[in-house]
Amino acid sequence: MNIMKTNFVKAIYLTLGLSSLTLAGCSDDWLKPEPLSFYEPSITLSTKEGLESALTTCHRQMRYYFMHDNGPALATDLMFSDVAVSAISNLSGCQNILFNVTPTSYNNWFGSNMIDWFWEIGTQGVSFANVVITRIPELDLDQSTKEQMLSSAYFQRAWRYYHLIFQFGDIPFLSKEVSTPKLDFRSTKMEVIIEQMIKDLEFAVAHIAEHADYGKENRGACRMLLIKFYIAAGRFDEAIEQANALINTSGYQLMENTFGKWENPHPEDHPITRNVVWDLHRPVNKADVANKETIMLMVNRYDNSESRLYTNFLYNMTPFWSQTDKNWGIITPSKANSGLTRQSATSSMLNQYPDFMDLRAIYGRGEAFSRPTYFAEKGMWNDKSDLRHSRESGNWFVMEDLRYNDPKLLETEDAEYYLQPIRKYADDGTLLCKDTIRCWFDFPYYKLWVEDIEKEVANGYIGTDYVGGPGDWYVYRLAEAYLLRAEAYYWKKEYAKAAEDVNKIRKRANCSKMFTATDLMNIEGLDVIMDERARELMFEELRHVELVRVSYTKANQEGGYNSPKDIADENSNSYWWHRVTNYNNYYNKGVKTLNGDEYKIGKYNIFWPIPQTAIDANLYGRVNQNYGYNGYEMNVEPISSLEEQEQANQ
Repeated sequence: MNIMKTNFVKAIYLTLGLSSLTLAGCSDDWLKPEPLSFYEPSITLSTKEGLESALTTCHRQMRYYFMHDNGPALATDLMFSDVAVSAISNLSGCQNILFNVTPTSYNNWFGSNMIDWFWEIGTQGVSFANVVITRIPELDLDQSTKEQMLSSAYFQRAWRYYHLIFQFGDIPFLSKEVSTPKLDFRSTKMEVIIEQMIKDLEFAVAHIAEHADYGKENRGACRMLLIKFYIAAGRFDEAIEQANALINTSGYQLMENTFGKWENPHPEDHPITRNVVWDLHRPVNKADVANKETIMLMVNRYDNSESRLYTNFLYNMTPFWSQTDKNWGIITPSKANSGLTRQSATSSMLNQYPDFMDLRAIYGRGEAFSRPTYFAEKGMWNDKSDLRHSRESGNWFVMEDLRYNDPKLLETEDAEYYLQPIRKYADDGTLLCKDTIRCWFDFPYYKLWVEDIEKEVANGYIGTDYVGGPGDWYVYRLAEAYLLRAEAYYWKKEYAKAAEDVNKIRKRANCSKMFTATDLMNIEGLDVIMDERARELMFEELRHVELVRVSYTKANQEGGYNSPKDIADENSNSYWWHRVTNYNNYYNKGVKTLNGDEYKIGKYNIFWPIPQTAIDANLYGRVNQNYGYNGYEMNVEPISSLEEQEQANQ
């Protein structure tokens, strides 16, 4: 390959992260670069079907933000927030963020973090959307079809940039397909990108269909994303107007009663008392016609063998209870045995031990790449009647739901403990689980338990895995619209209305505690709203992204924002920092893993480092680095207006 082509490929990797424009399939192969495709664009991209396949790729890639094989990207986002930390306690990874997260560190590994992956997947999505945006005018289609496809592409691009700017701050904005070598990209101010995304989404709301096939964007999805950008821009009245349209005139409604298919997967060992929260989060019910709360889904079905993606929630996000090393895992009160096994309930096992409890099928084969903070696990659950934290209904899992299930105990002095609930402490007060960070925590069973069909014994499986199979996942549902409207009311100091919207969500969850206008005042009022987001949208929202969005909004409302540095330097006091400091009981509290890694984080970690490879590949321009990371001192003035953006021709 000649120098020209080499530099072109570097530029494409920098800005697009694009693997291929062939759009073949949706397996992990799309992560493998195929540079030649940039020089020989597939002719199908000049057809309606080709551009639709580009949008399909955007839809499929959205799933990777939430689910993947080992340590999903979602876990990384949560680790940079108030609700979670890395649970990997035998390796140095993402515990000491101050030391381990740099522009040149390996930020694309499940054992550490997936920051670079977010950059790559985000810019890939932008590039696919830009192909549609650039080429749609060339197609011989009726105007309505063009507007529909353009609206979809605008949504997909805006969805990527929403995450990218609140992860990485000022970044290059690509307004169109990159079809010629370009090595002089410049960063663009966040506020400029926000302004453009608002323009695009306003167009989309006006032109996209009210309803669409499940898995595709519709008017409601465009409204929801537009609300977020409006709030970030301080345009609260317009945010409220869009939320009102979603809530009052779009045909959506909160599901307040049981509906859809009733599933009670383990009635003897973990019985579920039917309730609306459980039904709402069954994958089979998310696309049910009776579900009026769904606005947009990521469709992910077992029957779609070529496109299905295992959620792996029961592997990634649940405790490593099956750790058999007594120096790390859970042991019996006698301290002599581990007492737990993830063996499956095969016919031979049940013939020998008829009462054997198949814990890996009931609760998953947890590996715990992240774990909740005390706040997310217990602290925010201050209402005993809240269905979202109800052990009595079966919605919430606690460690004591596990039982010592290893039949080998019957041959030891610990036979009395067989099928008894596990214990955290011995009679003498000794801790019976040394690695409580990774092996001992509670979780929302109603959200994370997803049937793993291929791992069912009834289907011939005899192994030890149960990781969570394919299942539909929410992108947006109406509950979030209420909480976003509450936030807009908060910024307008209309505290009674903000409280009313928060209480609407709490009433559906059967909460007894309701908030008043006084509760919604000052920073404590903002905390009320963000606490409710944490309860309602756990594992549905990218929590770090949302906290940074709120930080950006707050700084602008207080007149203290000119650049990302203003909410990241040592003199700053961002809302994100307020939440991490006061609600995360791991960072900067002296907590260490058994491996000796201390949990640390700094104010500047509100924004992630731009990958150094992306900066270096831009030979004749400057992609700015975030404050606090090496290379910040080389920054230049970013693009500061849409007019300047147009002149930059990028």
